[in-house]
Amino acid sequence: MSLIDVLVGMVIGLIGMVVVLQSFTTFEAQKRTTTVSTDAQESGLMALTTIEREMRLAGYGMYYANQAICSSMRQWANTDVETIPNLLPVAVTEGASNAPDALTLTFSTSAFGATPSQIQVDFNGGIPEIVVDNTVNNKVFKLGDYLMVGKPSDPARPCVRLQVSGVRQDPYNPKMLALRIESGSTAPANPPLDKLKVLLPAGGYSNDPDVSKASVVSNMATMRRVTYSVLLDAARNGTLQSRDVTAGTDPVAIADGIVNMQLQYGISTTPQTREVSSWVNATGAWAAPSAADMGRIKALRVAVVARSQLKEKDVVTGVDMSCNNTSGSNANGPCAWRDTAASPAPIIDLSADPDWQRYRYRVYETIVPLRNVMWQSF
Repeated sequence: MSLIDVLVGMVIGLIGMVVVLQSFTTFEAQKRTTTVSTDAQESGLMALTTIEREMRLAGYGMYYANQAICSSMRQWANTDVETIPNLLPVAVTEGASNAPDALTLTFSTSAFGATPSQIQVDFNGGIPEIVVDNTVNNKVFKLGDYLMVGKPSDPARPCVRLQVSGVRQDPYNPKMLALRIESGSTAPANPPLDKLKVLLPAGGYSNDPDVSKASVVSNMATMRRVTYSVLLDAARNGTLQSRDVTAGTDPVAIADGIVNMQLQYGISTTPQTREVSSWVNATGAWAAPSAADMGRIKALRVAVVARSQLKEKDVVTGVDMSCNNTSGSNANGPCAWRDTAASPAPIIDLSADPDWQRYRYRVYETIVPLRNVMWQSF
């Protein structure tokens, strides 16, 4: 072999290596893009499924005789009375300046949450005990169960949250059951006896044989009050997290790669109407709905935005990078959903991250009817 033959062979070999390396690089980039897109899809589906599952339970245990048991709630927390001014089955907190929204769901985890018990003896805080009807059976209430005490016919009267510290059955009157509500380690939500009257509204809760005027006790069991929100770090990487409000525990991560969540109330024209007439953001009058409007919230629409974890070398283009809706256009993020001019969709704005266009996004959205609200005739 001559020197020329060797040089020609080396050139051919180098060309082959360049072609192989170029092909490998191209296919490896495609593989990474496909992999991170799949991861984003799994994160989005997990986030949406988790929220949807609990959203369907919202409001369970919060109604009696086709009325909300109350529109606000008082509870004993940190050695003082804490008031929740708007106790909704679903409560949306609008994110400032197109930031992610937050969602709080409230419902009972007891199998008997749909059948509150009527108070049989006036409860005014004189003794740490609530006497209720025992028609169903005393096994309904267990040690540590949360109780929501209210008067549905008087929506201005707040509920109080208490906790079962003991159950006493009257041997001479088995249709009545006394629920003890002493404070202590087994029932930390109860105030000391000398503070019980401070927690209760003036006059407490009276016994009234008229069902339409009755004071009732709803067994909320662990009383699931959970807030879902999106936590963004300095690099705008997002995580969907949930926080158990009742237990007061730290937030728990649910799904990585979630960078935005947008929600709207589906409202009817009147509480007695079941059909959704329009979709509204939780702003203005719907930032804190009045007691009269609470029954108008019939459904919730939610969209979660999942982002791939791979930062692309070039700007990504496509239908998921900008929005052209009936109600307007947005060049800083994808559409939450297709809307109408009468019910505009919320804006998804991802431009707080200067490199937002170098990631890939998927939007997952659904509508969840609030069955425990719709089944009430009000």
